[in-house]
Amino acid sequence: MKKNGIALLLAFSMLAGALTGCSTGGGSSSTGSTGGSGGAETGAESAESVELTVAIDAQFTTLDPGLNTETVNSYVLEHTCAGLFKKDETGAVIPDLAEDYTVSEDGLTYTVTLKDGLQWSDGEDLVADDFVYAIKRNLTYGAENAWSTNYLVKFIEGAAEYANNSDLEASDLTDFTGVEAQDEQTIVYHLTKPCAFFTTLLKTQVFMPLREDFVEAHGSEWALEGGYPSVGAYILEECNENEKAVIVKNDRYYDAENVTVDKITFLVMMDPDAEEASFQIGDLDVAIGVNTTIADSYEDPDSVWILPSVAVYFVAINSGETGPEVLKDVNVRRALALSIDKDAISANLGKLYPPIHGYVPSGMQGAEKDFRVESDEKEKFLEYDLEEAKRLLADAGYDESNPLHLKYKYSDSSLHADIAQLLQQQWKNAGIEIDLEVVESGVFYDQIDNGNFELSRYGYSDAIDPSYYLDLWTRSMQIVAAVDDPAFDQMIEDASYIVDPTEYMEALHDAEHYLIQDMVYLIPLFDYGDVALRDANLEGIVCAPGGQPNYSTAYFTE
Repeated sequence: MKKNGIALLLAFSMLAGALTGCSTGGGSSSTGSTGGSGGAETGAESAESVELTVAIDAQFTTLDPGLNTETVNSYVLEHTCAGLFKKDETGAVIPDLAEDYTVSEDGLTYTVTLKDGLQWSDGEDLVADDFVYAIKRNLTYGAENAWSTNYLVKFIEGAAEYANNSDLEASDLTDFTGVEAQDEQTIVYHLTKPCAFFTTLLKTQVFMPLREDFVEAHGSEWALEGGYPSVGAYILEECNENEKAVIVKNDRYYDAENVTVDKITFLVMMDPDAEEASFQIGDLDVAIGVNTTIADSYEDPDSVWILPSVAVYFVAINSGETGPEVLKDVNVRRALALSIDKDAISANLGKLYPPIHGYVPSGMQGAEKDFRVESDEKEKFLEYDLEEAKRLLADAGYDESNPLHLKYKYSDSSLHADIAQLLQQQWKNAGIEIDLEVVESGVFYDQIDNGNFELSRYGYSDAIDPSYYLDLWTRSMQIVAAVDDPAFDQMIEDASYIVDPTEYMEALHDAEHYLIQDMVYLIPLFDYGDVALRDANLEGIVCAPGGQPNYSTAYFTE
C-alpha cells in the first residue's frame, strides 16, 4: 500500500473482458498525480515509497523456477526472475534480457545475445554460462521435474538423453551440446526440430538463468530462503509457504529506473470471503482469489478487475473408437454444434464467459494479430442455425418419432451443472434428447481421458502457442481419447516443420478450420477468465494474456 499513514477506501474500475491486456485501471488517468505527500506527475517519477499487499488463494510450494508448474508460485517468480524474452500486455513476445537473436535458415539454431552490463542482485555479472548451467541442472533434477522440463525434452537437442536422471549432476553432462555459451554474452540453442515459437519458450521459467554457486543440484530449499541472488526486478526478502512471501526492489535490475513499487507482500488467504472482507476495509490493494460470482454481483461493479486469461471451454465429442456409432457421422456432429446458441449461454453465465466460435482462445499471438481475431476475420465457425441443425438430423434419419438420444457428462460444480442444463434445453429445441450425467471431479478426468463418454464438457488453458491446443487432438498426444483422424495428425506434423512464422500460423489456422468447421470434432462455447478486486487508484499493472500480473511499474493516482 502507498505509505501515507491512511488506509485507502478501495474503489475500482472494471476492464472489459475483450481487452487483451490489463496495464491500467481504466477508471483513472494513467498520468494523474500521485496522492499522499507530494507525488510527481506520473507514478514512475514519484519520490514516495510505494508498497503493495496482494492476497492470493493458495500456499506456495516452490520458488525454484526450474521446478515450478503452479500459478501460485508464478505470482512471485514473475517479479524475482527474468528470461531472455517476455510477453507484453498484447501477448506479443519481446526481448527482456536478450539484446538480439538470429535463427539459422533451417530453423534449428538460435543464437541469442545478452544486453550489456547485466548483473545479478549481488553484483556478479550475468553470463551465458548461467543459462547453460540452468538447463543442465534442471534436466538432471529428478523424476518429479518431468513436466517442467517437457519443453527442453521436446525441442533441445540431446535433452531427452539426460532428462530427469537424478543420478547425474549438471557437471556430468559433458557431451550435452543442446545449449552452449559461445562467449560470455552469447547463448546458442540447438533444436531437434524447428520451433516457430521458440522465443516464447525462452520466456518460460525452465529456461531462466541460475548460478551454480547458490543453487542446489537436487534441491529447492534455497529458493524459499530470502536473499538469494536475482536478475529480476525484485529479490525475495522472506517466505513462509503457508502465510506470505515478501519481495523488495532489486536496484541492480537492468530496468530498475522504471520499477515504481519498492515492496510487494503476497498474503496467502484461501478463504475468498475473507479476501473480500479484507479488501473492503483497506487491508489489501489487490485480492486475486475472490469468488467468481463477484464479476456480476459485487455491490460496487466498478471494483471488479477481469484479468485476461487464455482458456477455452468446449464440448468434447467422442467420435473415436470408444464413442457411439452415430457420432462418427460428421453431419450429426454438425447438427449438435448448430443447435447451440452460444450468445444465449454467455448472456446467462455473465461477463467472465464471452462466446467463442473457434477453438484456440483469445490472447494467443498469430501471424500479425491475435490468432482468434485473424481466424474470425476470415470466417466465424459454426454459427447458430437451428433450422439447418434440424435438416441435418432429418437427413441422418432422426425426427420426432425417432429422436437422437445421447448422454452428456460433466464434473460436479454449479457452473458445469448450469451449462449442462442450458445445453440440454437448446439441444431439445432441435429434437435431440440428452441425459445428463454428473461425476465427481476426481473420477471425471479418468473417465474422459479413457474415452468413457459420448458428449462431455472440457476446458483447456495454455499461453505458449496455438499449436498446443491443436496438438492435443492428434492420436499420439490427445489426453482425451475422442478423435481418430490421420489427416489431422499429418496437418499438425507438417506445420511443426514450417520455419516461416507467417506460413506456420496459416497452417495452424487451416488445422483449426479442419478440426472445428470441417469435421466438428469439438464444439467451442466460450472463453473464460479470472476475476479479482483492485484499488481504482492503482494503475500501471502489466498483465500478458494467460500470464500473472506484474506490479513492478504500478503506481497510485489520486
